[in-house]
Amino acid sequence: MKRIEFLYPEFCYLYAEEYNMEYLGRCSSEIEILRTGHLETPKFVTEDVDMIYLGCTTEATQEYVIELLKPYTDKLKEHIEKGTVVFLTGNAIEIIGKSIKDEDRIIEALGIYDFTSERFMKRKRVNTQFVGRMGDDVIMGHMAKYSHMTGDITNPMIEITNGYGMNMESKIEGIHDHNLFATYSLGPFLILNPVFTKKILALLGLSDELLFEKEIMEAYEYRKTELMEKLK
Repeated sequence: MKRIEFLYPEFCYLYAEEYNMEYLGRCSSEIEILRTGHLETPKFVTEDVDMIYLGCTTEATQEYVIELLKPYTDKLKEHIEKGTVVFLTGNAIEIIGKSIKDEDRIIEALGIYDFTSERFMKRKRVNTQFVGRMGDDVIMGHMAKYSHMTGDITNPMIEITNGYGMNMESKIEGIHDHNLFATYSLGPFLILNPVFTKKILALLGLSDELLFEKEIMEAYEYRKTELMEKLK
């Protein structure tokens, strides 16, 4: 049985991120989803887990989640370095950077990676879609955010072909390090990117057969063609 820890599902579900775990769990009877609430010690600290997932939340709750995870930063680093699958979506990616600037405030993050983020809360939220490549695979995503990342990202997850990445001037998006995958993309990313979901299942040592595979792959191909045309 593969154990996947979904951190803080009561907070980190802002754009239906919980359906990443719902779908992944339904792809295999060998997956157990462990939901860890904010009053609990993360299971990855004291137990064996095969994957850790954290989704998007509000800016205020993001700061709370940072404080919840700070005592366990070294343990999270250890999981990344030993190859545990770690998947972060939305503004969860900012939590593993050095800091988040919010006007005249500097919010210290976990400092696992050497990048910073900056919020622009007085501006209109930026809503955009992108198409990119992760190796040979086409990846699609949607971002809705007040913030962007800057810094030396030497290990991006996605090379953007249509749209923009971690900021308006960037053509890279996310972080891929060992088996950590972190992306600003929101919502049910695993449903929208079945080629990526197959990769996750394979990394977990499971069959990469998907739930409703024929239908979900057809939808992926249709959406890919449509979005690439839209973002020309």
